[in-house]
Amino acid sequence: MENELIARYIYAVTRHLPPKMRPDVEKELDSLIADMLAERCGDILPTEKDVKAVLTELGKPEELAAKYGGEEDQALISGVNFIYYKQIIRIVLPIVIICVTIGNIIALSLNWDPGLNPFAQFGLAIGQVMAGIIGGLIFPFAIITFIFAVFERMQVRLDEGDMFSRLPPVPKGSEKIKPSEAIAGIIFSVAAAVVFLGFPEILGVWTPEAGWTPVFIPSVIRSLWMFIVLWAILSIIKESVKLIEGQFTKRLAVVNIACNVIILISVTIVFMNVNIKNPDFMALLNSLIVDEDGRTATAMIFGNINLIIVGGMALGLVVDSIVVAVNAYKSGK
Repeated sequence: MENELIARYIYAVTRHLPPKMRPDVEKELDSLIADMLAERCGDILPTEKDVKAVLTELGKPEELAAKYGGEEDQALISGVNFIYYKQIIRIVLPIVIICVTIGNIIALSLNWDPGLNPFAQFGLAIGQVMAGIIGGLIFPFAIITFIFAVFERMQVRLDEGDMFSRLPPVPKGSEKIKPSEAIAGIIFSVAAAVVFLGFPEILGVWTPEAGWTPVFIPSVIRSLWMFIVLWAILSIIKESVKLIEGQFTKRLAVVNIACNVIILISVTIVFMNVNIKNPDFMALLNSLIVDEDGRTATAMIFGNINLIIVGGMALGLVVDSIVVAVNAYKSGK
């Protein structure tokens, strides 16, 4: 049945469901709503009041989505809260597994000793990778579960307010956010957190004379773990909101800008720490360059590598904020 309110209601229900379920649920809901309107109005053309009455009888879109997904009776986290919780968990945990595995493999390869029994080292490597995965999964799973469990216990619902005012418009092609873009942002955030917290020493250079020399001092980076964790959590939050919204909205723009401001502050605190740079790294570079002009240029570039990182991150965050804000303004939602 062609009706904007009905189309928005059906979209609000199906956007929370797995892609394979959506076409069947769309047809079922469209047919059900048409039958309910026919029963209510007979041969008379339904008014907006009639449409709202029928949709109100069906219930909130999030609750209906939870019923279709079989998640309405979850104990710890239920209803629409569980829909969002499951979406975020499904994205974050596999990414953590991949990042921790890659990080462990890189770190182990740097410390591989060809003089030892390769089978013993391989067994040890497998054990370390498995332990790293388990340890890496505990933190994000616990944090996400805790947040949504608090929402549940405090009866904080992500579907509060008037049902019809909250129905999202059916997005046009240009207004949609590609899930791959948000997922890529989450992958980058998790990977960065894994590297800086678990394997900061892999950021460096190798020479036959000195071996592996880290750019930064690992102990200093790890001492700033709170800001790195905050950076990662806020990055995951803003990208998850993009996935949940599915389109550019003013609400998304506000969340995106707020997260980006705090992320930039966290990045600045970490990389502008006066003790973070490894003096051995600069000494190594200078020892490799004979020409004085080359030493000067190297000192200018790598001596300010932390400032370059902060500047690059700042530029990226500003561009991201502007792009989301402009698209949200154009969509008018």
